[in-house]
Amino acid sequence: MFDDFCMEHNLDQPLLPQTLFDLWCEKRPHENGTTHRMRVQQIRQFSKFLTNNGIEAPTVFLPLPQIDKTFLPYIFTHDEIQRLLTAVDRIKPCTHHGRESLVHLVMPLLFRILYCCGLRIGEALKIKTEDVDFHRGTLRLTETKNNRERLVPMSATLTQMCRAYFANPLVQSYGSAYFFPATDRSHYATCTAYEYFRKSLFIAQIGHGGRGKGPRLHDIRHTMAVHTLSQWTAEGKDIYTALPILMTYLGHSSIRSTEKYLRLVPESYAQITVPFETNFGDVFPEVTDENQ
Repeated sequence: MFDDFCMEHNLDQPLLPQTLFDLWCEKRPHENGTTHRMRVQQIRQFSKFLTNNGIEAPTVFLPLPQIDKTFLPYIFTHDEIQRLLTAVDRIKPCTHHGRESLVHLVMPLLFRILYCCGLRIGEALKIKTEDVDFHRGTLRLTETKNNRERLVPMSATLTQMCRAYFANPLVQSYGSAYFFPATDRSHYATCTAYEYFRKSLFIAQIGHGGRGKGPRLHDIRHTMAVHTLSQWTAEGKDIYTALPILMTYLGHSSIRSTEKYLRLVPESYAQITVPFETNFGDVFPEVTDENQ
């Protein structure tokens, strides 16, 4: 990413100007605090490395960005998700650079894939046509956050929507390697998806708290996870057995990343705590004396 960043800003000398350093350190739209802090840490270490090797680079740094550990994702209700998708379906055809855009076809399917499959927006936008198996109903993700390729099964309904979308003559006319091609035949940008997300929120009458407060586009993924756990709980499934399945499906690198959703599902607590109290409650007897 940093290499692409340097090329975009025409850096052709072996140095790291302060202006470029500062620009890289700016927080990006939709970027969470942990990712932002990690990027700043990495460029600071790289800058020190350059300086130690006699290459011009910044030597004075601002304090590292603080991470807001109190942040909670926005979890859409089922009704809000339905209203959001209905609003996305109302996107009208338009032209871009003299060519008819696919936005009115792309966004309805893209947002359903985000919710039904819990993909990260970057994973979804970079799906290539060859990675969509219309017969088995799977998506092969090769460009993921943790660089771990995975297969994501889709429902029969979503698979049929993918078939219908790809069979559209307008989509076929693009001849792009990407499943969601922009007018230049590359994939759609995240900022474009976010733009339509915000417009659809307004149409669906779902309030937005402003920059950094959400709902965020990434909250659709969080919502899918919480709704899935809620459904499993209602069906009486063993959450301990189910969590690793959800972890694999979402592409998490550890079970801890998936466990965080449990605190967003109040209905899950009873399923977890009641069996524990039943089986092990007498191991730790109740303390009646506060001094013990």
